[in-house]
Amino acid sequence: MIFLAVVLGFFAESIRENISDNKKGEEYIKSLIQNLQDDTTSLNSAIEENLEKVEGLKRLMSLSFVDMSKDANRKLLYNYCSGKSVGYYSIFKSNDATMVQLKNEGLRLIHKNHVADSIARYDNEIKVIYAAENLYNTVTETAIMATREVLNYAIYYDSSYYRDGHLTDKLIPLLSEDAGKLKLLFNKVDLEIGGTKNYIYNLQIRLPLIIRLIEFLKKEYHIK
Repeated sequence: MIFLAVVLGFFAESIRENISDNKKGEEYIKSLIQNLQDDTTSLNSAIEENLEKVEGLKRLMSLSFVDMSKDANRKLLYNYCSGKSVGYYSIFKSNDATMVQLKNEGLRLIHKNHVADSIARYDNEIKVIYAAENLYNTVTETAIMATREVLNYAIYYDSSYYRDGHLTDKLIPLLSEDAGKLKLLFNKVDLEIGGTKNYIYNLQIRLPLIIRLIEFLKKEYHIK
């Protein structure tokens, strides 16, 4: 009788722990779904802003063969190098709060192997995005440095050149009128376009993966 009582007590405790673990696991999944929804919003925002950046860089590239001795073209050069153009960043950062918790302590609570595998695959996809971000950052920094070899940013602190948010009619100076440096600038901008397009591509192909994962998790855990 004592042995039976001990065995029954053991099973009862195991059942209680299993129920508790299942509840915790479901709470992790609900939290992860919220994080994934945040990621969807962040991805869409980064894609949209970087598409705008590419258009801005293309406008700048349209000046590649114009006569920079003309003031109108210099004004375009300065204007096209500002805003969502050279050096503009819009980076996706995953809301990984739940993912970190799952890695540290919660993955054992996900008893459905196919669910755990799907979560792990998503984590790997995020790492690929971050790898693409390295190239994006490098070409962006390189283009910024190239503009600083050509443009004289001191004009923005001189009201005779820049006033009330606009360039004046005064002839705008270039820090360097070396044709070689100008060509190098446009080559670096072309690299920035390529790196930005690569980053956009990496974001775009992973957006449907997130959406499918959200739907999959909701279905598996009967979450509306």
